Amino acid sequence: MSTAMMRVAGVETFGEPLRLLEVPIPAPGPGEVLVRVRAAAVNPADAGMVAGRYRWAEPVRFPLVPGYDVAGEDAATGVAVVAFTMHKTTQRGGYAQFVALPADLVVPLPPGADPVAAAALPLAGLTAWQALDTLGDDVRTLSINGRGAVGAFARSLAADRGLTPVDDDGPVDAALDTVGGARAWAAFERVRPGGRYATVVPEFWVPGGPFAPARGIEPLVVSVRYDREQLLGLVDRFARGVLSPAIEAVLPLSEAATAHQRLTGGGRTGKLILRPGR
Repeated sequence: MSTAMMRVAGVETFGEPLRLLEVPIPAPGPGEVLVRVRAAAVNPADAGMVAGRYRWAEPVRFPLVPGYDVAGEDAATGVAVVAFTMHKTTQRGGYAQFVALPADLVVPLPPGADPVAAAALPLAGLTAWQALDTLGDDVRTLSINGRGAVGAFARSLAADRGLTPVDDDGPVDAALDTVGGARAWAAFERVRPGGRYATVVPEFWVPGGPFAPARGIEPLVVSVRYDREQLLGLVDRFARGVLSPAIEAVLPLSEAATAHQRLTGGGRTGKLILRPGR
């Protein structure tokens, strides 16, 4: 009896361009859900995986299929779902026609939800949510730099919490950096002495790095973790129109390598999404 196969975009060694591969459709184990992928978001972390710069919990298994964010259907029930693959531990990527994931990582979507938009939610949305939590509930004025997915989600979630981010150049109680580089330092400089500062781009704030605590402000690095209740909260806000992910382009799975090239090109206006097709 022949094995059912599927297409994935992956690599068989670090550093090579993504290409289409045929692999067996995974069989879900106990407590797992087989997701038929309709859309997979492209994130900078995916490019880091392919280049070999990513840190997994265990030695990497090839072929390596990247991808943190997927939306589609539970293959067994047809229920619309969105999922966070937690690639660091599962090594199961979303650049595929199917992915088998622990059921806790998969949450239902409202009927009729657009999988392309939903696929943009998990990684960027969880990062934004947790960054705001890191800054605390008693912040009155907040600066958020960067117009990428994390920054956009953070602005929407902040507004949903009753906080309007400040866009002028005046001092603020707290700042959230989503881009790093010189703009990270500029964001830090706006914070009042003793205020709060968080960043999702850690390279400048590691111990011994070029920036250090100053003016009584300890930089906090946000490292995203999976939280099912938060993902359900993102889906709820997506369904209510609080979160409206900006999608720049939808590409076929065969153009995954092109999508990764576009990640570093600058000037993007929204998320890049891959459609695996049937």
